Amino acid sequence: TITDLAIDNGYDYVVCGHIHQPKMEIRENKHGKTMYLNSGDWVENFTALEYQFKRWKIYNYNNDKLSPFIADEEVKEMEVKDLIAAITIVDKAAKAK
Repeated sequence: TITDLAIDNGYDYVVCGHIHQPKMEIRENKHGKTMYLNSGDWVENFTALEYQFKRWKIYNYNNDKLSPFIADEEVKEMEVKDLIAAITIVDKAAKAK
């Protein structure tokens, strides 16, 4: 159902998680196609979705734990306090809703 809705609304990707089955596949119907991505879970499968080099990948800790995580130059140059601030700032207007 979710991929049919995505296709009908012109979305290229559907990202889901927590069904405990990591999966990445193209789903099609008579109106088009979309990429279905499911991260799986970190408890049983140790999986997550990873986007790098303009492509999606299912990261599996058991198989990929030695693979490097690539950060762009801007992130590499950030100080730790600035990096933490960048990922923890909450928009007060959005929080009030």
